[in-house]
Amino acid sequence: MIWHTHWFQRFWDVVGAASVRVKVMGIVIGVIVLLGLFVGMQMRGVLYNTLETALMRQGIDLAHFVLERVDRTVEAGDPQALRDELLGLQDHYSGNGHNTLIDYVLVTGNEGEIIATTADQAAPVLPPVAPDTMRARNLVTVWGDVIDVAAALPGGAGELRIGLGEDNIEQIVQVVTTQIVTITLAMIAVGFAAAAFLTWILTRPISSLVEATRTVEAGDYSVRVPRWAKDEIGELAEAFNAMTRSLAQAERERRERDHLRANYIRGVITAQEDERKRIARELHDSTSQALTSLLVSLRQLEQTQDARLAQQRIGEIRSVVNNTLDEVHALAWQLRPTVLDDLGLTAALQRYIEDYQRRFNVQVDFVFRHLGERLPVELETTLYRVIQEGLTNIARHASARNASILLEGRPGCVRLIVEDNGVGFDAGKQMVSQKNLGLQGIRERVTLLGGSLTIESQPGQGTSLFVEIPLIPVAPDAQPKEVKE
Repeated sequence: MIWHTHWFQRFWDVVGAASVRVKVMGIVIGVIVLLGLFVGMQMRGVLYNTLETALMRQGIDLAHFVLERVDRTVEAGDPQALRDELLGLQDHYSGNGHNTLIDYVLVTGNEGEIIATTADQAAPVLPPVAPDTMRARNLVTVWGDVIDVAAALPGGAGELRIGLGEDNIEQIVQVVTTQIVTITLAMIAVGFAAAAFLTWILTRPISSLVEATRTVEAGDYSVRVPRWAKDEIGELAEAFNAMTRSLAQAERERRERDHLRANYIRGVITAQEDERKRIARELHDSTSQALTSLLVSLRQLEQTQDARLAQQRIGEIRSVVNNTLDEVHALAWQLRPTVLDDLGLTAALQRYIEDYQRRFNVQVDFVFRHLGERLPVELETTLYRVIQEGLTNIARHASARNASILLEGRPGCVRLIVEDNGVGFDAGKQMVSQKNLGLQGIRERVTLLGGSLTIESQPGQGTSLFVEIPLIPVAPDAQPKEVKE
């Protein structure tokens, strides 16, 4: 079994290494050759048997005729006259006017002795035939293959034997075989041409597909292959072209995303640096000055001997400390509201929206439902920053007087809608703009959690942001954790 498997594998390796053109041409030519051999062998055998049967019947008819002709000569008892008559019959029926070839004709007596014969050599000795009967059989003689026809002479005086040569049959079969071989060779030539044309039809589009595939592998997605026909290969070409179009579209989208992400990262870094500068400036301008004022007041208090003046100084110091604490708390709230970690998303949003309405004079309707007690920390942070960025964009660019926020839990996800009645914009152009880092930031945050962002906006018709983020269940005893942004 292992030996057979080994040779089969070697055969398969050789066949598999051949091209499709060679395989198709080999199959076509092989089928023609096998069909030609089969038909030739079958035709040769059938033709030979048919001709041989016909020759046997012809020999029997000829024996009947010869019996009638030589009957009187046999009765006359003249062997020489009988031989001359047999020679005349042999020459006559072996001529060009007949399709027979007589090798010998002989007449034997009752004891099997030869009375007269046309052959120089003795014919094979055979058992005598029964009276009034005939017999035909194939023999191999010195003349070659013959059909020996034997017939009993009238009155039991002996028998007549005629040897019909099969050379004519061999010639006819050889001619037919040659014709079959010629036809087979012609069919091979036609089949070779047909196979070449067929393989050209099959392999030409396949070769184009292979070349196009290598081009796509090199990173060029603009290549297209022509559709040669409306068959399966044509459908394959259409599928390949559709695939390359999809790959080209995906590559363009990937480059746009990479470009937007790079812009977003640069914007985030710039915003972080600006935020650090602002915090440093506020610490220097406000907190640092307040602490300096505290140091001066404490030094004056230390040198004051009057109790009433000291009490006044202490009140001033307490006021400065309270103001400094308020400024530090406001700065910390801007960085990250502690209420988001302590009380959750809805409480943090309510407080942020109240402050937002006071600062920007924009009426905001906030509706939330089906959210449960707490969402995952990452999800709460993302939703808070998305709403914060959305409201910031409304204040900066929309010139809106009213805005609405809908936050609701759905089976398996959380949905957020932020709308305004502002000036609107062209959503397609804004998303590829390097200046609109706010929308890019929202998309990046939502994408990181496997969500989707849809923007609907037209100039003069306001803007709507639709956000859906998959909901990840949180254990009841899970505690919120700090998220670094």
